[in-house]
Order: sequence, then structure tokens, then C-alpha cells
Amino acid sequence: RLSRMKVLIVFDDVTCFNQLESLIESLDWLTPVTRIIITTRNKQVLRNWGVRKIYEMQALEYHHALELFSRHAFKRNHPDVGYEELSSKVMKYAQGVPLALKVLGCFLHKREKEVWESAIDKLQRILHPSILEVLKISYDSLDDKEKNIFLDVACFFQGEHVDPVMKFFNASGFYPEIGMSVLVDKSLIAIDSYIKITMHDLLQELGREIVRQESIDPGNRSRLWHHEDIYEVLTYNTGTEKIEGICLDMSKVKEIRLNPNTYTKIPKLRFLKFYSSSINGENKCKISYLQDSGFAEVKYLHWYGYPLKSLPSNLSAEKLVLLEVPHSDIEQLWDCVKHYSNLNQIIHAACNKLIAKTPNPTLMSRLNKLVFLNLRGSKSLKSLPSGIFSLEFLTKLDLSGCSKLKRLPEISSGNISWFFLRGTAIEELPSSIERLPRLGYLDLSDCKRLKSLPSSLCKSKSLGVLILCCCSNLQRLPEYLGQFSSPIVLNLAKTNIERIPKSITQLVMLRYVLLSYSERLQSSPKPSFIERGRQALQPFLSLFSKL
Repeated sequence: RLSRMKVLIVFDDVTCFNQLESLIESLDWLTPVTRIIITTRNKQVLRNWGVRKIYEMQALEYHHALELFSRHAFKRNHPDVGYEELSSKVMKYAQGVPLALKVLGCFLHKREKEVWESAIDKLQRILHPSILEVLKISYDSLDDKEKNIFLDVACFFQGEHVDPVMKFFNASGFYPEIGMSVLVDKSLIAIDSYIKITMHDLLQELGREIVRQESIDPGNRSRLWHHEDIYEVLTYNTGTEKIEGICLDMSKVKEIRLNPNTYTKIPKLRFLKFYSSSINGENKCKISYLQDSGFAEVKYLHWYGYPLKSLPSNLSAEKLVLLEVPHSDIEQLWDCVKHYSNLNQIIHAACNKLIAKTPNPTLMSRLNKLVFLNLRGSKSLKSLPSGIFSLEFLTKLDLSGCSKLKRLPEISSGNISWFFLRGTAIEELPSSIERLPRLGYLDLSDCKRLKSLPSSLCKSKSLGVLILCCCSNLQRLPEYLGQFSSPIVLNLAKTNIERIPKSITQLVMLRYVLLSYSERLQSSPKPSFIERGRQALQPFLSLFSKL
């Protein structure tokens, strides 16, 4: 009969493709004017059925959310007098989710203000059971690997960039390529326009509540993120083999004296992050030495102000994905070189004593998967090994603030795209810099000893930004400046350059030139594109003389 009728069919809360297939074997049975609406928690179900238009439900706007909540809490379309501020706090918590608005509205109906305040405070730590029950349906449909990814995101990675997190999940054996895709399809996570992982606050609370329910004792839970729980576990050394991850904002606790065997009691630790959200942050986790065992499974280590001179001897470089020890006095990575094949990132922000001598060439040759090397602020660093530029996957090299670094090794090849030399003692660049064909961003700002640039730099086919501001000893630019073939931004502010080479007139894709406070600059030829109107540099036209 349906094949001869114009009908509207609604399939609600479909969980798998077979449910649709068992009800309607083929769409050919239906007339062309028939319409089908399917609601589901999984986008893949819609793709399997060949759905062409997928609409993802959005959160309610504030005024609609407040109206829905008020209907259940006050039995009218707006809050009672005196409850406006409390209602606003509920709006902030629910973030437009109808389920939460209805449940909380019914729960708070005809309760006193004191009860409202207590309930709202409790919601910051414990998800309401009725909300938990509904949200957990999507979580229960995941496999074990996907559940681990979801819980790690909820506890540690909300708002983090996708790339390092994917590497961490890969190292943890979670198969993140398919796992993350499943979570996105089920709207448990999202990837924003900045390639960062986002998760609705209620879903984050769902994940954290699932972890809380593992045990009443924080030391027997798989993941720790709340500063009070972590303070208790570390202070009284009550950690167990259940713990896989710890993330502590040290600005929220007083000093913690760690027991040297703390980490031997948590051998399955994969993730350790001691950070400070305070501008004037400091390390609150004090320790005089570490016992050899422990850290064997750690893949992500961030320790602000790491207090020891070297990394834990049992920290396995072959398993490590990301290492950050900002503002520490660490002097060496490991006592001996181990296996570094899986080390993807080393980040040492402001490690003032790191690599006091030239890094071990054997170490560099083993860093064959390194993609980002940050030695920013390593004030004792004087030179680099010759093979550093040849690392196949190294695309970003930050040497900013290495104030004793005077020269760079010759370059045979490389794939570096981002190169930061700000505030170094560099006097000149090697002419072989042209052998970095993908170099797109070069920062030489505040290099007080830099006198000139090699003409070979102008042969770069990818350079898009060249920053030379505050290079007070720089007096001239390469004569072949016009050879840059890609659109380029030049920052020449606060230099002692006296003239711009005439070859600049050959540039047809100069995006931007900053020449402010270059007091010795007298006059310069005008790039041809200005006359042709291809590019407007109105703030700087007075600095170019007429040809």
C-alpha cells in the first residue's frame, strides 16, 4: 500500500543499518514524493542508507533555552523574581542541551534558593543521574579502544591540537584514525576550524563521571585530573597500577613532596602533565631523586620546572611521543642513548642548561621521526650537529633565545618550513640555506650580531615571511632581492639598512614591507607592482622614491 501513497515516515533513534533494512528493504517501494526522517546518534547509519541531507541538531539559543528551563522549573516562560542569576548559572551549565534543561528544571522545581545553590555546586563535580543515563547510551555503544579515546579526551585533551593527540593515541595502541572518526560520527567529539578537539561540557562530565565511578578511592581510578584528588594521591603516596594518566594544574595546590618511589607504584602511567595556568607559574611537585623503576610506559611527559638534572633513567625514548620540560634546569636527556625511532616531538621551552655541549651525533641520527625540535631559551647551546637539517621529518626548528649560538652548520638537504633564530648570536647564515626548498618562515629578529644575508637566500622558492626587525648591525640586503618567486612579507623595522636594492623593482608579489624606525634608510626604488596597482602599501609609499 505504501508504494501507492504519499507518506511521511519517521524512524526515531535508529542504532544500526539493519533496523532500517528490516523495515524497508528498498526505497523503490515508495513513491518519489514520500519523505523519510531518520533520527540517530550515529552518522554512519545515515551514510549506509544513502541519506543525502544530514542535519545535525544544534544547541538551543540562550532565550529559547531559558524559556524551556523556566517551563519546567517555574511553570511559566521566565524565571521567578530573585531566581534570575541562579537560572543563568544553570544555562551556563546546560549549554543549550534540551535534556539537561528539562531534567534540571524538574529537579529544581519549587526548591529553595539554598538548595539551588547547593545543587549547582554539586553539578560541577557530579553529573545528574538522569542526564548521565541518557548520555551514556552513546558511550556504551563504543568498543574498548574507542572508550579509552573518549575518556582520555574528556580528562586530558579538551581543546588540544589533533596531531600530537593522535600520535599519543597511536602509541597507546588505540587505533585513533578509526576511533576518532567513530567519536565524531556519534557527536561525542568534534574537530574545530583550528584542528583542535572539542567536546561539549556535559559529555566531558560524562567521561569524568565514568572514571569517578571506577572507585571511591582516587588512587584506584584510571585517570586523575582534579587537583584535590591528585594532591591526596601524591602527598600520601596512594597511587596504584590502575592509574594511567595524571593532569595537574600546579597553580591550584600547595607544595607536594613526592616520594622517590611514587612512580614505581603506578607502572601503567601513560600520561603525566604537571603544568601551571598561572603567569608566574612554578613547580610545586618537589623531589630529590627518582627510583629507577617507573615511567616505563609514559608516552606523554610535561613537567613545568622539572626539578632534576636529567630525565628518569627508565623513561623509554622508544615509546615517548611528546616531551615538554619548560623552565627546568635539566642538563641532559638520558644518561645513555637508547632507541629513538618513535620520538616524534621534543619540546624544551626555556631549558636554560639543556644541551650544554653539542648534542651527541648518535642521538641526532636516531631522531629519524622528529617533526618539531624546540630548544628555545637553551642559553648554553653553542653549536648544532651537522645532521640536524637532514632529519627527514623535521619541519619546525626553534632556536630562539639561544644567546650563545653563533653559527649554523652547513646544510646538505632538509624539509624545514619554520625556522626561528630570534635573539641568537648568529653573525651570518650559511650560503647552503638555499638547500631548504620548503623554508617558508624565517625569523632572525633581534639578532644583534647579524651583519648580512647570503645572496643564495633569494633563490628560495617558498619563503613567505622574512623577519629582520631589531637586527641593529644589519646594514645591507642581498643585491638579488628581486629573485624571490613567492609572495613575501619583509619586516625590516629598526635595522640600520641604508638602501633597498634596486632589484626590489622586479618583485611582483611583495605582500608587505615594514620599514619603521629604520633611520638610516634614505630612499628606495619603488616596486613596479605599486605603479600597476597590484598591491596597496599605503602606509609605506612615502618611503619609496619616484623612479
